[in-house]
Amino acid sequence: MTKPRKVMQLVVTTEDKPGMLEEVTAVLAKENINIEAINAYGDEGEAIFYLIVKDNQKAKKALATKGWDVKEEEVVVVDLENQPGSLNKIAAKLKKANVNLRYCYGSAAAAGTDQIVFKAIDNAQALNALK
Repeated sequence: MTKPRKVMQLVVTTEDKPGMLEEVTAVLAKENINIEAINAYGDEGEAIFYLIVKDNQKAKKALATKGWDVKEEEVVVVDLENQPGSLNKIAAKLKKANVNLRYCYGSAAAAGTDQIVFKAIDNAQALNALK
């Protein structure tokens, strides 16, 4: 596990309709912005995309040209080895420290490192628990 860190993710809200994943990712691809992690879902007529990218300012500017709501919010990111039990070790530390999570998501690699993203009620508490 690498040192957990705070990261600013983008939260993009669009209309919930077929093709929105393609539309959002096309904007980023056109600007040569790599997506490091993504979580997306539809909720009551809106599509919500959580994105971690290298250049938030460039991505925000590009995404906003489509009229979508684009915000930044702080999350905690941990890189883990892709092997059984890695996430469970992190989860146990969070539980021991009584950290309440709003959500988590991740990106997995077939070999190498997985990136896990947490949004806690108290991100500082989560960081301390994972040190």
